[in-house]
Amino acid sequence: MSIYSKIQHIKAQIIDTERLLEMVQEHPFMSIGLKEKIETLKQELLDIPEILHDPVMQFLFSGDAVNGSDGIKSTFVSKITPPVQGLVQSQLALNKYGKVGKRGRARRKGKNDLYITGLPKGSFGIELTRIDYDENDLYDLVDTSEAMKDVINLIKQTAESDESFKIVLENTPKRNLNNLKKLFQEIANEKSILKMDSGELHVELTREQVDAAARRVSDAVEDENDIVLNAIFRGLLLNSNRFEILDEEGNSISGTISTELDEDTLIEYDRLFLNRECAIHLKEYKIKYAAGNERIEYELLEIKEK
Repeated sequence: MSIYSKIQHIKAQIIDTERLLEMVQEHPFMSIGLKEKIETLKQELLDIPEILHDPVMQFLFSGDAVNGSDGIKSTFVSKITPPVQGLVQSQLALNKYGKVGKRGRARRKGKNDLYITGLPKGSFGIELTRIDYDENDLYDLVDTSEAMKDVINLIKQTAESDESFKIVLENTPKRNLNNLKKLFQEIANEKSILKMDSGELHVELTREQVDAAARRVSDAVEDENDIVLNAIFRGLLLNSNRFEILDEEGNSISGTISTELDEDTLIEYDRLFLNRECAIHLKEYKIKYAAGNERIEYELLEIKEK
C-alpha cells in the first residue's frame, strides 16, 4: 500500500470511529475505547514519513480494461507494462548517470526490471516493483524511487495541458515520448481513467485527460526509424550524454546517447572509432512541436566497423 493510500485508509478509519463516538456519546465503557482508538490512529498518521523511497508504483484503471473490482485484462497488462518499464529504465539511467559530476558514479548498464507484485483493487490495477536493485549502491533504491515518481509526474504533465507538454517535449529523452504514446493510446482505447501512486505521490487523470494526452503525444511523435549511417565519429560527452558525427556529405549530426550503453562501451567507442569512418546505428525521431515546426532528433544505439 502506498503512503497516500495508507493515509487515506487511516483518515477513513478516524472519521468512522468519530461517528461511532457521536452515536455512543458518553457511554462509560464504549466512549473510552473509541477515544483511545482515535488517538492511536492519529499517532499512526504522525508516524508516517512525509517521503518514502520505496521502488513500487501502482496503476489503477477503469472502463473496458477491467471488470469492476474483479479483474483486469491480461492483454491490456501485456501492452502497458513495456512502455512503463521503458519509461522507468530511461528515467532511472538519467537520475543515476546523468549526475556523474554531482555524485561521481560510473555509468553502468543494468537490467532494472520491474516485476508485477500485486493486483490492487479499487478500480483494478497493477503494482510494479523493482526487486533486483544493487544492494551495494547506497543510492540505487533512492534513485529508482525517484525515477518512478518522475515518470508519474511526466505522465501527469503530458495530460495536463499543451503548455506543460511543451516542457516534456523539450526535456524528455525522445524514446520516452514514444513510450508515452504507446501507454496513453492503450489506456484511451480501453476508455479508462488512470490513477497512479508511488510513495507519497498520488495522481489521478480523468478519461478526458487521458484522451487529450493520447492525441497530444500522438501528434508530436510522428515517426521513428532505425538507420545506419557511414559517418566519421567525432566523439561524445558523458556528462551531457551527447554525441557528434559527420555524415558522408560533411554535415554535422548530434544527439543523445542511448541509456542502454554503459560507460565501458562508450570509452571503447572513443578508443576504437574517434575521427574514423564507421557504421553508426541511430534511432531517428521525427518530432512535431506545438508551434508547428518539425525537427529530427537522433539517439546513438551502436558503433561498428564500416
